[in-house]
Amino acid sequence: MVKGYLVYQTVTEVRIGDLIDLLAHKAPMSEFERMIDQARLGGAPDDELAGLEAAARQCLRIAAQAEGSRRREAGLDALVDAARELAVPYDLDTLLQVTTRRARHLLGMDMAYIALLDEEHGYVRVHAADGHTSSFSVGARLPAANGLGVLGQSGAGPYWTSDFLADDRVEHNEAFDELVRAEGLHALVAAPLNYGARLHCSVPSGVLYAASRHVRHFTADERSLLASLGTLAGMFIEHTRLRTEAEERAKELEVRLDRSRAREAEAREVGEVRDRMVDLVLAGANLHDLVVEARGCLGAAVAVCSVDGRVLAAAGSLPGEPDPLAVAAALDAGGDEPVPLGDGLWVAPVRAGARCVGSVLVPSGSGPDAGGRQVLRAVARSVALLLREDVANGPRAQLHECLLEDMLAARHQAPRQLDERARRAGVDLDRSHVLLVARPEGGVSGRVDAWTSAYALRAGGLRNSRGDHVVLLVPGEAPGETAKRVSAELTEAAGSPVSVGAAGPLSGAAAVHDGYQEAVRCVDAITALGAIGGAASTRELGFVGVLLSDDHDVAGFIDAAVGPLLDYDQERYTDLVPTLEAYFEEGGSPTYAAGRLHVHTNTVTRRLDRIKELLGPEWQKPERALDLQLALRLLRVRGSLLGPGADGGASAGAR
Repeated sequence: MVKGYLVYQTVTEVRIGDLIDLLAHKAPMSEFERMIDQARLGGAPDDELAGLEAAARQCLRIAAQAEGSRRREAGLDALVDAARELAVPYDLDTLLQVTTRRARHLLGMDMAYIALLDEEHGYVRVHAADGHTSSFSVGARLPAANGLGVLGQSGAGPYWTSDFLADDRVEHNEAFDELVRAEGLHALVAAPLNYGARLHCSVPSGVLYAASRHVRHFTADERSLLASLGTLAGMFIEHTRLRTEAEERAKELEVRLDRSRAREAEAREVGEVRDRMVDLVLAGANLHDLVVEARGCLGAAVAVCSVDGRVLAAAGSLPGEPDPLAVAAALDAGGDEPVPLGDGLWVAPVRAGARCVGSVLVPSGSGPDAGGRQVLRAVARSVALLLREDVANGPRAQLHECLLEDMLAARHQAPRQLDERARRAGVDLDRSHVLLVARPEGGVSGRVDAWTSAYALRAGGLRNSRGDHVVLLVPGEAPGETAKRVSAELTEAAGSPVSVGAAGPLSGAAAVHDGYQEAVRCVDAITALGAIGGAASTRELGFVGVLLSDDHDVAGFIDAAVGPLLDYDQERYTDLVPTLEAYFEEGGSPTYAAGRLHVHTNTVTRRLDRIKELLGPEWQKPERALDLQLALRLLRVRGSLLGPGADGGASAGAR
């Protein structure tokens, strides 16, 4: 009995030792099963087989624990490697791509991707993917209402499912389900990403997904690894965001610094140009010297012009001949800044105080930059120091203005001396002249100055600007016709109505003062009649020019006298107003009025009855009749001033 026990004990110990060897060599479970099968075939007793099976199970349990520890250690090593790789200063897109690749390999999955929350637009967007097989994944937008696709109900921990589409626990969304179907995914595990303002928020800023195309379960270790990777990714995403913002702020500061340096350089350049130009002026340089220096400063051709468009000095060739009206219009619109003319030129105003006395022109090319415009403005200001009004308008123009001003100032100021001065200036006052007073709406502008200066130069006459109007003394015999022509052309050039009163023909300096007063009365009468933009002399106005003054309400007077007749004619296309005119002109005779109108006497009688109904029974009394005749006369004069196309007989126009 003792001998048998010893043999049994020895055999059992030997076989258990073999199991330990298998455990030590990490043998597979099949080897353990094979050893137990051999013992059973060798006739080992049941109690020995039970002991071997218990020892084998213990060895397998130890092996499983060791394998789990090894896998956890390998997972932690992989997580450390991932942290090292994520720590590289990537841009955001690259960082997300590295994270998805790491997540996929960390768990041995088929696919991984990251979706980030867009709170402003209320959706999540897939920003990066690894292992995807369709084009639907990257860039896909998913509603955020279901918690970033699937995570609304999972809190801050990872969420997993062995078969997503078949899992009833998931609140499915068609867009997300379509993405899963397109990739053929089944098992899915997701970990939240938190960063920035949502770092400690229960709703995550994004989600890191890992998925398999087969049904499988995820261990606690695998879920923990993905959650740790999500935490690391969130931290590095925030780090990348902050670094990117810092870099952008640094770039913005650098741009601002560069702009500040550029402005300082431009200011130094402008200051240097201004200093050189002022030094030339103080040294007694002439306009030509100044223009040559300006060309060197600007690196382009330069021309200085007077207000009437004449080139006073130039250095280099401009691409075209400047249009005086275009220059004047550009200066009016641009204020003190250089402005483009649209014909290959830029123009800068030369101002003496508040008045523009000339301009500086340069080729535009593609247009000077801000620094070039600053230099151009500095040149214009320096030119203004030398280009006084007498120089800007030219000696001849200045002489003419002074001469006409002296003629207008007094009636008996040595007319012989003024005639002699006019002859020396090339103006023969022995010839018949017309004096024009042009009053533009809105005042005298640069366009008006330019046009009237050029007109006086072409006509061989004189020009002077006085307050709200311009005075022209030009050769001519027909003041009314000249006034209408000047009004039409100057209205077009100025872009606003210009009323012109005329006097003449006159000759000699002594007649200029009285002619000026007469022309002023004519333009005042035109304004009082409401015919703004009209033109006339006393010949066209007749006694109206003498009777009217600024405070008379002519339109109101016409309307009060014959307004009912005007309305009736306009509404019914009748001729009551012409009939009343003919009646008064024929001395109150219906018969003669009928002959004048080429109608039957009964027609005139019926019309007079209608006039009586409209104006009242006392319309033929002397006082009332005089008012009617004066109103009809004013209406006719006003119609002639407005021209043949105007509706001088309309009540609305009278009013």
